[in-house]
Amino acid sequence: MHPLILDNLGKRYDVEAAAESPPGTFRERLARWRDLLLFRRGLRPAKKEFWAVRNVSLTVEPGTILGIIGPNGAGKTTLLKILARVTPPTEGRATGHGRVVSLLEMNAGFNPESSARENILMNAALHGISKAEALARTRDILEWAELEEFADQPLKHYSSGMAVRLGFSVAINMNPQVLLADEVLAVGDMAFQERCMQAVIESGKRGLIVLFVSHDMEAIERVCNRVLWLHKGQVQKVGSPDEVVADYEDAVWAHFDAGAFERGRRSSRFAAIRGAKLLSSAGREIGAANVTEDVFIAIEIEAFKAVAVRGAVDLNARNQLVFRCEDADFRRVTAGFYQVRLRIPANLLSDISYTATVSVTTLREGQTREYRLIAYNALTFMAFHPEREARVAVKGKLGKTGLMAPKLEWSIEEHHVAV
Repeated sequence: MHPLILDNLGKRYDVEAAAESPPGTFRERLARWRDLLLFRRGLRPAKKEFWAVRNVSLTVEPGTILGIIGPNGAGKTTLLKILARVTPPTEGRATGHGRVVSLLEMNAGFNPESSARENILMNAALHGISKAEALARTRDILEWAELEEFADQPLKHYSSGMAVRLGFSVAINMNPQVLLADEVLAVGDMAFQERCMQAVIESGKRGLIVLFVSHDMEAIERVCNRVLWLHKGQVQKVGSPDEVVADYEDAVWAHFDAGAFERGRRSSRFAAIRGAKLLSSAGREIGAANVTEDVFIAIEIEAFKAVAVRGAVDLNARNQLVFRCEDADFRRVTAGFYQVRLRIPANLLSDISYTATVSVTTLREGQTREYRLIAYNALTFMAFHPEREARVAVKGKLGKTGLMAPKLEWSIEEHHVAV
């Protein structure tokens, strides 16, 4: 078994320089006439370099299922095309040993007029596999794809699901050393996706190198044992799936939350904060807190899957942090809607306005990475004391108040001083 080594791999494209003037204007038409004149004289118009992939260096050991993630345009598919020899690199090189099978398109290389058996032989020839070896593997390919009854039917009569099953079965049963898959595990029905994932996992255990591009972070975490994050064609991070996926999602959410700091990051793929409410001791929603009674700050969340949650509340007043209270334990929930409640005991708050920032930390079973959601200034409410309100109505003045007005225990004892 030999590793796959990427050494300073890069791919550059030359694109037309963007017009400096708005389309349709005299300046823009003049620029086009200039480019046409240059072309007729044998000179190339101005070009702009675009690096789809650059400075990618990585060693992928046998048995590694490498997930490749990143936004659209990050260079994920371009990287696979270089490794599949669809396009040559502009700089650097990729070295390895063994057969490379690519699934950049599930049915690439198939002829719809030919039968499944004939397409298996043609696809094998495209990958440099002898006819004898392909014939020996045909039965396994058809059995895995569950197409034994339709082996001699032209592919044009196949449903899309049947064609997809055949394409994946051909690739996984050609005994490759390197498998390149671009979003192909996200096609087909759920049962087929599950079989594909299990096949990839089992092949990885036998030493197969898999490069798997996907936007499905759950599939990436489940199938892969290493993840490469590409951003603008360059390596952003390489590491364990939990760590790299978490950092990638944090960066995505930070981008969407830029300029909206007060809103915070309210949602992840595990859960979402849907709001916050002030509740009476009986659980009824209220608009103001009677300080002589218990009240609750309820954080409304939606769990998308089984996860452990832990709530926290920052209570502020007069631009000061009154207190921060976080649950000591994680509480396990399944998918659904919940209220995470904090009880504020009677006789603690003062006769002022409060603002609460709420947050929820999630933790998946068997993992150590925590994900924090936060909703800034999610709840604002007044606190009042009925007796003080009555005194104010009579005397017209409330008097000095603090951020809190706890009702504490007082006592008096006789104290003897030695002379």
